[in-house]
Parts: sequence; C-alpha cells; structure tokens
Amino acid sequence: MREDDIRKHLTTETFGRVIYPFDVLDSTNTRAKEYALARAPEGTLVVADEQTAGRGRMGRSWHSEKGKNLIFSLILRPRISPQMIGMLSLWSSVAITRALSTSFSFPVACKWPNDIQVRRKKCCGILSECIFEGRQLAAAVVGIGLNVNQTEFPDDLRTLATSLAVESGGNVDRCELLGKILREMEEGYANIQSGSFEGILEEWISRSPMMGKPVTVRQQERSIQGIASRLAPDGGLILTTDGKEIKILAGDVKVVA
Repeated sequence: MREDDIRKHLTTETFGRVIYPFDVLDSTNTRAKEYALARAPEGTLVVADEQTAGRGRMGRSWHSEKGKNLIFSLILRPRISPQMIGMLSLWSSVAITRALSTSFSFPVACKWPNDIQVRRKKCCGILSECIFEGRQLAAAVVGIGLNVNQTEFPDDLRTLATSLAVESGGNVDRCELLGKILREMEEGYANIQSGSFEGILEEWISRSPMMGKPVTVRQQERSIQGIASRLAPDGGLILTTDGKEIKILAGDVKVVA
C-alpha cells in the first residue's frame, strides 16, 4: 500500500496524518512502539503489506497473505488509567464493526475480547499494547489485522477464518476501507479521552450475539463455563457460573452451541 493511495481516502484530522508504510515488516506493533518511544505524535499509522512475525494475543502468530489484507498499528496517547486499557480493544472493535457494517450487507459481530466475526468465523483480530513511564500510561499501540482479499487459508484455519472478499464475493479496496476505519476510530476516540465508556460498552454489547449465552472461557491454566452476562465497567467479561458472578479479564471465549 502506497502512502499516496492511503491519503486519498483520509477524512480524519489526526489518525493517519503521519504514515509509515512498509512492504515487509516483522510486526507493525513492534515498530509502532519504537516510534511511540521516540515521541511520534498521536494518530501515527504504521502499515505493512506483509508481516513476518505478526502476533496475536497470548503470543500467538497471525497468518496473513502478502498484499491481500489490512495490517496496521495506530499510536495513541490516551488519558486513561492503566486499569481501563481493556477499553481500547472494545472501542476499536466497535469502530471497525461500524465501518464494515456500512460497507457490506453481511452481518458483522464483536467477540470478546478483541475479535470480529462474520458468521462465527474470525475475520479480524486486535492487539492492544501499552507503554508505561513509571506507573503512568505514556502511550498505547492498537494493532489490527483484518482479512480483506485473502481467499485461501491454511488447513487448520479454513473452518475458523474468513475474509471480506470471501463473504462479499468481490475484491475490496484496502485503502478506501482503511480510511473508513480510521474515520470511525477517530470519531469514537473522544469517548476514550473523556472517560465516557458507557456508550462504548452498550454498543459493543448490541453488536455481540454472545451475551446471555452459555460460553466456555479457556485460559492458560483452566477453563471456565458459565453464562456471558454483561461487561464490567473496565471491559472485563462477567460470567455467571454456579450462581455466582466472576469477572474474566483475558481468555478465549467459545459460545456453546
């Protein structure tokens, strides 16, 4: 993706106004954190056509075919407490889902904590990482991997992953879509900066079919079953299990069919 092609579709004031495009990069999040430490301004965008060491949550790798998808990271300097950093992934999910819903007719859903699905298949993952100075949150990097024009997936992902091209049946302009996503992210960012999280939580819930359903949450050392009841004020998932409510801050959620 060329910088000029991206700029043609930008309608934002801050997000994406500084762009670092790469043909190949190990990880857009890793590079974005380096720029953030070097005092890059808020809204700086790092985008790559290919990642050689893309990462998801819990150290997982992220598979993406070169030149087919959107792989980018955004530098933020949010005025929030470290306890609220989980809101960044929920806010990003809402913004991306909005952009996709206005562009395509198929249903798009949020999946806790940081995935976006189409017909229960993953098409987007979000990885938020923070930079601290002492106990203060100095910056955050939100990394996004969105399957756009990829139509072939490895054997172990074929039943789990999809793309916008697969679901729509046509090729998608990646630069145009990136512009729409950045616009939605910037429009909702004022709520992050002001600490107005209730609207984000409410919209996320409205876009997630998992709420109120039995789920299994897999963590590194255990699995927990319960009803996905609601979201906590900090974005944690509240499960009702054995008549008690517990808050989950991380884990892989699977809706029990």
